[in-house]
Amino acid sequence: MKAWSIIKSILSGLIWGIGQVFNRQYLKALFFFIFFAIFVTLELATSNYFYEETTENEIALNKIAGESFGEWFEKSLFQFYDGQILQSSSNRIASFEAFLDEIGVEEKPNGGYYGGATGSQNPTAKLFTEVRFIEFLARDLKEASYLRYTEFGTTNETRAEDFDSANAKRLITLENSNMYWDEVNHKFYLPISSQAVAGQQITEYFETHVFNRMDNPSIITSVQGLTPFRKTGKLFKDTDTNEYYVEVFINTDQQRFLLLSNDTFSLKESGAGFSPTAVTNILGPVYELNGTLYEYYEPGLIHNTVRAQYKQTPFSTLFRRAVVHVHTINPTQSQDFVKLMVRVYMDLHPDFKAQYMKDFNNFFYDRAGMFVKGYWEVLTLGQTEQVRLNGHLALEHAMIGLPGESSNSNLRSININFEGQVNIRGHISTLLLLDGLIMVILSLFFFIFGIWSALDTYKVSEQRRKEKEILDTKSYFKSVWDNGFEYIILSPAMFVLAFISIMPIAFGFVLAFTSIGGNGSMDKLFDWVGFTNFITVFDPNSSIGQGFGNAFWRVLSWTLIWAVFSTVTVFFGGFFQALILNAESVVFRKLWRTILILPWAIPALLSQMVFSVMFNETGFINQLLMQLGIYDIFIDWGILGQAYNQVSGFAKYFWLGHENIQWFTNENNPNFVKTVIIVLNIWLGFPYFMALMTGIMTAIDKSLYEAADIDGATGFQKLRSITMPLVLYSTAPILIMTFSGNFNNFGVIYFITGGGPGNLNDVNSGFAGQTDILISWMYRLTTDHQIYNLASVFSVLIFIFVGSLTAWNLSRTKAFQED
Repeated sequence: MKAWSIIKSILSGLIWGIGQVFNRQYLKALFFFIFFAIFVTLELATSNYFYEETTENEIALNKIAGESFGEWFEKSLFQFYDGQILQSSSNRIASFEAFLDEIGVEEKPNGGYYGGATGSQNPTAKLFTEVRFIEFLARDLKEASYLRYTEFGTTNETRAEDFDSANAKRLITLENSNMYWDEVNHKFYLPISSQAVAGQQITEYFETHVFNRMDNPSIITSVQGLTPFRKTGKLFKDTDTNEYYVEVFINTDQQRFLLLSNDTFSLKESGAGFSPTAVTNILGPVYELNGTLYEYYEPGLIHNTVRAQYKQTPFSTLFRRAVVHVHTINPTQSQDFVKLMVRVYMDLHPDFKAQYMKDFNNFFYDRAGMFVKGYWEVLTLGQTEQVRLNGHLALEHAMIGLPGESSNSNLRSININFEGQVNIRGHISTLLLLDGLIMVILSLFFFIFGIWSALDTYKVSEQRRKEKEILDTKSYFKSVWDNGFEYIILSPAMFVLAFISIMPIAFGFVLAFTSIGGNGSMDKLFDWVGFTNFITVFDPNSSIGQGFGNAFWRVLSWTLIWAVFSTVTVFFGGFFQALILNAESVVFRKLWRTILILPWAIPALLSQMVFSVMFNETGFINQLLMQLGIYDIFIDWGILGQAYNQVSGFAKYFWLGHENIQWFTNENNPNFVKTVIIVLNIWLGFPYFMALMTGIMTAIDKSLYEAADIDGATGFQKLRSITMPLVLYSTAPILIMTFSGNFNNFGVIYFITGGGPGNLNDVNSGFAGQTDILISWMYRLTTDHQIYNLASVFSVLIFIFVGSLTAWNLSRTKAFQED
């Protein structure tokens, strides 16, 4: 039954070789199964499918640099705590002991919790793990660091939930920029900058209250005549009146003190009768309610560049003292301690912790094997952003100690370095894409055997069903060897080529369909966007289309002109040199041939660098032309010696420069620069064609010329009818390849003109210079501006254009058609 053949074929595609078992071809089944076993083994060996975490969230937490404290809490902390409570029962911390009782840690009959070096003195001590310590410390700090409003000058506190925040007004005591004060109308204005449509920055000035923002403010565009007014955020108190002021500066250097009030404007100068005192203990945002000032406290909140700290508790002090006490025998590493601070921060912010654990314990990224992970990487390009965490610095006072605190409870005394941002690396799309493409290509080689197994199963099953002759295993593999010998021999080379050639090409190609672009984008996540980049580039209504789309057509047209002219000039330059050197009337032909071949022997990069120096505005060429009097002729013609805006008429098209000839920097006459580099390229390219055509002309049958002489042909007729057709026949493929090479001739443009003249940093021109060809433009987009997706889009278009043109031209040559 044919259905059974199909079923066996499908099964064989899933488990390679099983179809051959059904067909009773066991050696052939073993052959296919070996490759299947290698494939599965590689997948399982590179995976964590069966890994069981030894601690909760181990995989996710291991992404944070540093090691766990391990048994430190059940041993060192308990040992230190026991010593404290033995000294005095007043050192007991009731909330801590209640928590220990809650998790099942029992106090020893003679007092204390330390279980000894082996833990035998108190087996329950091991229940106080690092996770439990973090849980209690976070709970303890949260209870002590509740949100509150504290009345200025008192200890009166109001919990946030009980405070009338709806009617309170926040007083902004620090601005990031100067305000402007209209002293006549008593108005203040705040500068707001925005990006205009054309890309330039514009600044408008919005009316504002001196301490808070206004709804529907009036807007002015100039602050001429207004007074610069800057609030520093520093608070001062008048001890005579108990009023609070914020320091301000008028006209940059005139210090004044502004009354902290939303309703009353009072500006004073320090002097007789008014000498305010600096206030250093008020760090949080300031609110005014019914004429009373309050400081708002929220742990972790950054206000005026100062981060609010979690409050110290008896337990946090105990912990710090224990760390310092045991440091000499059990040193604490800074990286490990910072990791502990981050974990405490996570427990204080459960939403952040839950999201972190979800993002950093991804099944496909952290557990899947190389092939499953590879396909996931290509399909998703990653899902987890890098985490840059500094919120843990709000635990400085609680877990490190106050600046200047006693050394026995201050971790600065044991050189714990806690400052700075903690970076937890997420998924980097470029690395995932590279790794994924490698795995996909490798898997495709394995799938060849799976497909082969499925097809062979179906074929043999049908032969068996139709009672046809079936080859035995030995005869089968012999026929495979005979019929596929060329492919088998080439397969190792194809395997290597797939990774060193095809994979990089595929990587560059697929970037055109992603959102990668911008500074640092190589180290970040990006997404698949389909053909959006292609559509956007050619959309004249989009900002990218206006800049990069127009630049593409301009650069493409010049690239075509460059490729055609640079190919034609070097081809015919070499052709005519070969004609001259093959003429029997020329003496010392070997000498001339040697001299003319020298430009080809000199490294092209060296020649290009020499040209860039020689044709500099103050270079050798200009000095020579000046000494020869050529400069005077150009000045008389009006194309040199005067500014471009002073030139009129036909001379504008031939303007060479102001003081010197601007061979490579003539922004007003870029066509002159383009002509110069085409001419200079002849020097670099004609020797190759001269040598090539000399050999071809030498090989032309002399009898053809003799017959032409008998027929009375002229030298031009012999050139047109014999030499030229035979040379073109032999060099047509090379001529086409030269065109393609010049299309991507990066060196001449980059090392001579650098893509200029023009503003190479102007986004409105797509960062393209006047002499940039596509390849040099792509280079600048990637290396200077990191616009990888658009560079890849243009690279794809170049490939399609050049590849199609080359294939079409080759297919029309006689040499190709005869092959």
